[in-house]
Amino acid sequence: MLVASMDHSPQEIPNDRGGWHTTALLVSESAEQWGWESTLGPLLNRQSKTLKKWAANRNHRYREEFRGQFPKILASSEVFGLAFSVQGGTVADSLSELIVNLGLSQHILISEREVSVVGLSSGREFAISIVQASYVIYLLYFLCRMHALILDQLRDQGGSPLPYCDWQISPDNFPLGLTGPMAELFSISANSASVLRLIRGNFRVSTHLRGDPGAEVCDNLAGMLRQDLQRGVCNFDLAARPKKGALYWEIHSPTPHIFSTATSI
Repeated sequence: MLVASMDHSPQEIPNDRGGWHTTALLVSESAEQWGWESTLGPLLNRQSKTLKKWAANRNHRYREEFRGQFPKILASSEVFGLAFSVQGGTVADSLSELIVNLGLSQHILISEREVSVVGLSSGREFAISIVQASYVIYLLYFLCRMHALILDQLRDQGGSPLPYCDWQISPDNFPLGLTGPMAELFSISANSASVLRLIRGNFRVSTHLRGDPGAEVCDNLAGMLRQDLQRGVCNFDLAARPKKGALYWEIHSPTPHIFSTATSI
């Protein structure tokens, strides 16, 4: 089983069609990323020795130290670094198509102002705003694609067939927390991914008593990448496909970007 940590920059509600949103994940077989905060914290924050939210800490030294230290820690690890950046308009415009591609047309029904979630065995029926549902479905589609690519990578690495792979992943950091509609839609749809044959294995959506131990690192990674996108400068040697010890970053944009590994979803 793989353990995935995840966070976003900014919060994943794409109200602004032109605004960029970045989601970052760290995925490993041994939850190696859970210990990275204790490694990075003393290097970046000498007083508290803990990581801070990227958006809340505008200290130049903190951010530059993260830019220098994180790539080295990732490169020496067995962790998959994954990320995507997308504009709010792309997320909103993709909702109907992605619902069809994921085979969810009978379960996620779009009306004028909201989305109704019905008939999924892993959760209750409820309604969620279109803008909130859009990002959750966009994220789920990305995760399903990454699951397939990483499964192929693990199979090639092992030299023997690997029929399935389970991921443990937490929705801790959605707006309004674990009881909010975005976390609920994510939990229901991700837990249904295997039944719907979207992945070969399962997404095991779980929560942690004190939060995902790797989420703070993902918050800083997502914030850094979002800033890199705005600056047009990236200090990562990006991977062409997901692999251990490297960062795979997709930028979903109608026009190519100077350091994107993909230009469309």
